[in-house]
Amino acid sequence: MASTQPLGQLHKSSRLVYRAAENSEEDIAFFQDRIINDETIQILSTGRLPRPSHKKSAEEFIKNIQESLLGVIICLPPNSPVEEEASSTENGGKLQSTQNTKPVPIGHISLFSLTGSGYAHHRNAMIGISLIDGFRGKGYGGEAIDWALDWGFQHAGLHRITIGGFSYNPNALKLYRKLGFVDEGREREALYHCRAWHDIVNLSMLEHEWEALRGIAPAQSDTLSEASDTLSEASIR
Repeated sequence: MASTQPLGQLHKSSRLVYRAAENSEEDIAFFQDRIINDETIQILSTGRLPRPSHKKSAEEFIKNIQESLLGVIICLPPNSPVEEEASSTENGGKLQSTQNTKPVPIGHISLFSLTGSGYAHHRNAMIGISLIDGFRGKGYGGEAIDWALDWGFQHAGLHRITIGGFSYNPNALKLYRKLGFVDEGREREALYHCRAWHDIVNLSMLEHEWEALRGIAPAQSDTLSEASDTLSEASIR
């Protein structure tokens, strides 16, 4: 079976690198300021009340990521140019490019087990992902999700990976379907947003669907073929 993530490239994709979330002041500040307290992320990704969260929330968030099947910070690699908005006194507030000397965190992605103790044999997981302001709409989200799918199906032995989106966030749903996720159903009027009720849309990808997307032979094909040959030889004797 062809490998989609060769050794030496397991923590990388074409434009991104992935690292563990640490209990450091730097990571706590990143999650508190750029993820948890980002109004866009609160409204489009979490469904929680859009209100300021304290430092404890960031620490708990990191703990949940660390305890998940896969929980990483999405980063731009070292020495890659990063465009950011200059202050009003520098270059008239235009975008300026800076050169970073270490990975630059731009979001996070996790795979959470959908079942508790005694249910691991069902091999189900759910993707959670967020990107910070300034790095959305650039293809990083799709790249990171593809990387997590490859990791989950190729290395973690998963059979089914799900992802959810809100009906008032059509751009996210469009991306998930483009990546190969299939609609499974809706939780009707499960979200209250801007004085209206909205649906939660559930999508999933199965292992054989991922194999077809990547042009990879089914994982059991060689084993089944060998077993068939063995039985054939035994019947001849």
